[in-house]
Amino acid sequence: MPDIGLLELILIGIVAFLVLGPERMPDLISQVGRTIRHARKWMYEIKQQISDETEVLRGEVGEVKDALSDGMSTMPDDEPAPKVKKAKATKPKATKAKAKKAE
Repeated sequence: MPDIGLLELILIGIVAFLVLGPERMPDLISQVGRTIRHARKWMYEIKQQISDETEVLRGEVGEVKDALSDGMSTMPDDEPAPKVKKAKATKPKATKAKAKKAE
């Protein structure tokens, strides 16, 4: 939000009073107040929706974190991890169509 000091606000008020006149100033002030109130309500609702959605995600992440920590705590420390054998790469067999093209 811009940094507006007291002198700037007074200047804006004087210019608005000169342009709009004393008859329309109360309407303008009430309209500005309603707009600010509406914007604040809108921002509060958005913050609340974001908070609700992140709370659901925090719960799910917490469950996964707890499950992982429980799984890690039940693993024996003195046993080595099982070794995984690598699969041997095999050559693809030639099909009949490829064999005919090669001839």
